[in-house]
This record gives sequence, C-alpha cells and structure tokens, in this order.
Amino acid sequence: MKLVPIMVAFAVCVTVMLGIPRSSNAEQKQAGNTESQRLENGDSSRPPKGIVGKIQFIHPKVKEYGRVVQLSNAVEQPRAGSKICVDITSGGSPDEMNSAIRKVARFVNIYAGAGHQSATVRITVILHGDATLCALDSEAYAKKFQTQGNPNIALLKLLQKSGVDFCVCGQSLASKGFSARDVTSEVNVAVSALTALVNRQIDGFAYVPLLK
Repeated sequence: MKLVPIMVAFAVCVTVMLGIPRSSNAEQKQAGNTESQRLENGDSSRPPKGIVGKIQFIHPKVKEYGRVVQLSNAVEQPRAGSKICVDITSGGSPDEMNSAIRKVARFVNIYAGAGHQSATVRITVILHGDATLCALDSEAYAKKFQTQGNPNIALLKLLQKSGVDFCVCGQSLASKGFSARDVTSEVNVAVSALTALVNRQIDGFAYVPLLK
C-alpha cells in the first residue's frame, strides 16, 4: 500500500488551512465597536444587522436630543405604565452636558416612538456623587466652575416638560458646600440618594444605573 501520495496530499491540505487568515477576537471586537460608533454618529448608508432598509432617526418627544429608530416589528416592545428609576453618579467636563443625562432623553423617546406604538412611562432621575453639581442653578454653577452657566439646564428643562422627575442627593449637595437654594428649579432636593432610590423601588420602579 502506497502511503506517500496520501501523506503529501494531507500535508498540502494542512498548509492551505493554516494559511487561511482568521479574525482575532480583538479584530471582531473592534468591528463591533466600529459598527456601534457608525450607528451612534448617524451613518445610515448601511443598516446594522437586524435592521432592513435605510435607517431613519426620529425625535418623537424630546426634539433636540436622544434620537431613536422606530422598530415596529421588534420583540420587547415598550410597555405602557412602565416606571424607571435612573441612577446617575458620573460627572464629566464642567463645560459640557452630562452624557448620562443626555441618555435619559433617549429613554423618553424610546417610549414615545421607538416601538409599534407610544407607551406611557414614568421616569425619575437621581443625581448624586460626581453628578450632584449638575443640579446647580446657572449662577452657582458658573461661580463654581468659571463657565457660562450650567450646560445641563436646557436639557433638564426639556426633560421636565416631557414628564421626567429629577432629584439630587441632599447629603452630597451639602458635602460639596451647597444648599437647596443653589439648586435649579427643575430638580428637587431629596434627603439622600439612598432614600430616593429605595423609595422609588418600593413604589415599583425598575432600577437603571447609568455609569457614564
């Protein structure tokens, strides 16, 4: 029995297989990140996986922020009567809008028009930690950070008009040298973030932390 031709053929197959380039985990992760960034930046030239046709971003309730895509046939549609407690502790550059507060606008728009139909939702946002000073009025904020007012005020007003409630931790506020008199009118002062978070969850709100 002649084994040499068989062994040669096997060696050729192995060589070809080893020569085929394969994507590393890092490359696959990078591709995923690129796709997410493309969608976030509004590039609608090529729809992401699971979406058929050209992407059309909409702002069904908060017009300036939190764009969404309507997915009428997707699973897990927004349910009417939902209640969400958003926990925000992250800060950021004092002359820029807090990115976590900006995401709340997307939450509002998801329930307003990202699904098959609009669904009612109650949203409470708790500000504490590094996010505490986002609740300051323009005068106190400008004095603290040497800025032209508080860059979060405009969005806080829009979200309040859309039905979002805001609370800031009174303990965090005091520890940073401020009082209720320094807080903008769109935000209520809670005894603490702890009590606000616990009370909302007792009332049936789903807890959603935003880390950034």
